[in-house]
Amino acid sequence: MSLSMALIWFAAGLVAGAVAARLFSLRQFNQHKLQLELDESRQQLQKYRNDVSHHLDTTHQLMAQLQDNYEKIARHMARTKMQLIQRPGYSENTELNYLSTDTAEQIRLSIDQIDEKRRRKAEVRTEQPLDYAGHSSGILKTFPTEKKSEV
Repeated sequence: MSLSMALIWFAAGLVAGAVAARLFSLRQFNQHKLQLELDESRQQLQKYRNDVSHHLDTTHQLMAQLQDNYEKIARHMARTKMQLIQRPGYSENTELNYLSTDTAEQIRLSIDQIDEKRRRKAEVRTEQPLDYAGHSSGILKTFPTEKKSEV
């Protein structure tokens, strides 16, 4: 009996060892899988950092070019402004009149009249508008002797 008990215990030990080895190998497989995911995530993070760094470098270069161009434009404007303003023969008469005096006066008067018409239209009415006409008209006109009310 001791030999059969030893064989039973040996078989039980083999089964328990196989189950333990299987569980341990699965755990190791999951750890290996997690390690691969971690390495992949690190690579993606490094690629992202490189992309951001490249983007910031490019943006810095473009901003430097923009600043240089702005400075060139400012210098150009200052130089040409001085050339244009200090040119001899420049007159300060800002009211250049290409029209005859009569025509210019008529235009000014017509603009004043237009402004007056607009001002009158913009005045606020103090009375409520009527919802009806004071007399019948059109199809609803029934009596020709109806008195017209004065509005």
